[in-house]
Amino acid sequence: MTPRLQTQGIVKTFGGTHALDGVDFEAEPGEIHAILGENGAGKSTLMKILCGALSPDRGIVKLDGNTVQFSTPQGGLDAGISIVHQQFTLIPEQSIAENIFLGRIQRNSWGIVDWGQLFHQADALLKRLDSNLDPKCIVKNLGAGECRIVEIARALSYSAKVLILDEPSAVLGPRELSKLFAILHKLKSEHCTILYISHRLDEIFEIADKVTILRDGRSVGTYPIDKNLNRSFLISRMVGRKWNEQFPKKLTRYGPEKLSVNRLTRNAMFEDVSFNLRAGEIVGLAGLVGSGRTEICKCIIGASSFDSGTVAIDSQTVQISSPREALERGIAYLSEDRHGESVINCRSVGENITMASISRFTRNGFLALKHEKKIIRDMMQKTDVRAASRHQLVGSLSGGNQQKVALGKWLSTRAKIFLLDEPTAGVDVGAKAEIYNLISNLARSGVAILLVSSDIPEIIAMCSRVLVMKQGRIVRTLEENNVTEKAVLESAL
Repeated sequence: MTPRLQTQGIVKTFGGTHALDGVDFEAEPGEIHAILGENGAGKSTLMKILCGALSPDRGIVKLDGNTVQFSTPQGGLDAGISIVHQQFTLIPEQSIAENIFLGRIQRNSWGIVDWGQLFHQADALLKRLDSNLDPKCIVKNLGAGECRIVEIARALSYSAKVLILDEPSAVLGPRELSKLFAILHKLKSEHCTILYISHRLDEIFEIADKVTILRDGRSVGTYPIDKNLNRSFLISRMVGRKWNEQFPKKLTRYGPEKLSVNRLTRNAMFEDVSFNLRAGEIVGLAGLVGSGRTEICKCIIGASSFDSGTVAIDSQTVQISSPREALERGIAYLSEDRHGESVINCRSVGENITMASISRFTRNGFLALKHEKKIIRDMMQKTDVRAASRHQLVGSLSGGNQQKVALGKWLSTRAKIFLLDEPTAGVDVGAKAEIYNLISNLARSGVAILLVSSDIPEIIAMCSRVLVMKQGRIVRTLEENNVTEKAVLESAL
């Protein structure tokens, strides 16, 4: 069988650094092919070359046996190669149909859109994905899983032969993930080739037919997914050394109560939410995407208002009106939206690390540059941020290093209560272990931590208690000895 997609000797350099160094790769029609590798291994660069966003310095790309060369992403789309990015690219204020055909909405000679035809075409694509979404629905009213379906429908609207999914599950809960997998199996049966990039190894074993591993810009092997392949082998090939994917040892003794939330309610978002955090304790908040987890965090820090209930710090009821005030009271919030709310890509590593604590380095209206520089250097070492210098732009770092910069920003504030929302989403196994150690060391220093995560093994391994949310309410609290994947899923679904 002629491979659907093939690369031979792909090389790409940036400023003397080899992002890709002679990559050979191929995928068959009707195959779900996983791409694995640590952040910085070259996965995104390879995908950008395949879809036309970048041109290789050397090497060739073949589609259905024919050599192709795309100078723009439109060239890739026209040839049948579509990509769904990790970050949503939909326009919230427009309808599903308008987003699916964005930039391609046909008008007659009078400049009038045939809305009936547009909605009919969008509906046909959604039906192909076994979705009952209304093409007239405005995107801002959709959940994360529904937005992912719309993006896949948009990719398929270009008659895609190859569908590239970059971390499609990063913001999806178990139910949305199950729906996504059903869609991918359907597309596979239609002979679509799917390239699936994910750091979640359990997903790879569940969905993929083959896996190709990249390391340091090179392909280190392609393997069929079968009973002879295991997690340990994949991880060792990814990181180039033996690796035990272990979590830090949990603390068993905690200090006094630092944060208390009592019967917190925000209409249409969540209701009657109560919990507490103790010094040195990591408490998990689990549940499906859309269950209200993020909204609770934002109400605690004053980014959103709540309708009833109370928040107390050190047993004193407080009224927090803004994230700045929350930080002044010792509460730090790491957002799940890394690029939108956690880091500023066009600013340097140093500027990102100190932006939340700039007042510490100000003396009579002037910055104490030596003090600031020392804090940045110490924080980069503490979080093991791998950057050329403190001046490197955050947008040029790998996802794992961006997340460590975001953590370093809040660590430099000396906050005593941390709300961490999906802190390892889209991060490779090596960087995950480093972030787990950072979180554990925070707890050991006496910080109280709320860990919001869709990664159930992460929740189980890191937390002393797990609060499970469903439809805006905490429906179950699992103590350490009773925290199992089955118990979490049964409560959340």
